[in-house]
Amino acid sequence: MRKSKEYTKLLQIINILIPSLVRDRIKEGQKNFSDAQGEVTCIFVDIDQFDSIVSNYNGRELIELLDHLYLAFDQLCEQYGLAKIETVGKTYMACGGLKFFESQIDQRLLSNHHSVRCTDFAFEAVAVADKKMLKSGQKCTLKIGIHTGEVISGVVGETKPQFSLIGETVNKTSRVCSKCAPKSVLVSKETHAYLQNNSNNFHYSV
Repeated sequence: MRKSKEYTKLLQIINILIPSLVRDRIKEGQKNFSDAQGEVTCIFVDIDQFDSIVSNYNGRELIELLDHLYLAFDQLCEQYGLAKIETVGKTYMACGGLKFFESQIDQRLLSNHHSVRCTDFAFEAVAVADKKMLKSGQKCTLKIGIHTGEVISGVVGETKPQFSLIGETVNKTSRVCSKCAPKSVLVSKETHAYLQNNSNNFHYSV
């Protein structure tokens, strides 16, 4: 009975860490695979002045800060039908429009294009960070870049398979994010073209 409970708990953890697409392929014996996902919208969220934050926080405090922010971002992903891709230090990456993921979310969310959902996510993420006061006495600020284009999804590695998005779209999203001013959302021209309702709170890159 105890082993059964432990096994169930282990499966729950695996289901959280590995997308269903990856789990199914691994069960079928596939180790490495790739799929053309067509056009999607990628979003990079960077914590501004992260080096300064690291210097003012001990390890436990830093993990608690990241956990607070990333948990909120995870909830926003669920709210707007986006797929969380990965977190690397100060950067949180998500994506809207992945074929296998779009088929699993609440279909009512699909009434909005994935570029719109990513932009809505971005503004709420900025608001979440703005409520977080840092030890320095300043508010936590984000830099968010969004770009729409084609990607390849794939899994590499056998011991610890990693689901990743590959292609120039990912690279451009990173560049858009790097150009963004603190506490702002910057979208590419490609994403801007899809947005139905323009807002004064964001600018598009050249």
